[in-house]
Amino acid sequence: MWLLLVPLIIVLVIVLGVGTLTASLFGALGGNWPWLLIGAGVWMFWHQDGRHRHRRRMRHGWQTATITSQPRAATKQPEKKPDKKAEQLPTPITQPRETELPIDVQVKVEQIRRKVDVLLGFADRFPPFSKDLYIVRQTASDYLPRTLSAYLALPKQSTERPLSTTGQTPHQELRAQLDLLDTKLDDIAQDLQRQDVERLLANRQFLEERFGKAKASA
Repeated sequence: MWLLLVPLIIVLVIVLGVGTLTASLFGALGGNWPWLLIGAGVWMFWHQDGRHRHRRRMRHGWQTATITSQPRAATKQPEKKPDKKAEQLPTPITQPRETELPIDVQVKVEQIRRKVDVLLGFADRFPPFSKDLYIVRQTASDYLPRTLSAYLALPKQSTERPLSTTGQTPHQELRAQLDLLDTKLDDIAQDLQRQDVERLLANRQFLEERFGKAKASA
């Protein structure tokens, strides 16, 4: 038990000593002790405010150093626009020199091309995998250009001389070949028109059967 009393005795001695010291201090000050408390409060406020200011200066300096240490973004260079003159290069001429053809041949060629354009405008009316439609397309892309190129490849002075094989001049032979192409296009156009007529008549037969049965049942 006496071991438990020793700490209590020590605490009482300390409390009494502090109380005695405080009482003697206030006794010495007399009526001036409130001013002492006010001065202590002012000193503590000034000390804390100084510490806050020091922290703000350190934080501001750290932020400034961080910003200045960051690398600057690279200046974006303006993109160079493509040179339009370089893009607008002349395309090579691949078509035959049609201006060198005789006038009657040029008229015939233009006639064939117009028929091809008209028939291609009705491409959706040809049956699937139509051979006639294939011929029309090949006439524009292969048959006609090849025929003209073969004629233009001959020397100009030989275009009116008879050929030893046929007895016709190259000019006449060219006209005959163009007539073959023109006639074939006419046949294809007639076949397409005949198919349209047949579809129209088939539709009439369908309508007659349809309404005829309805009328008989009525």
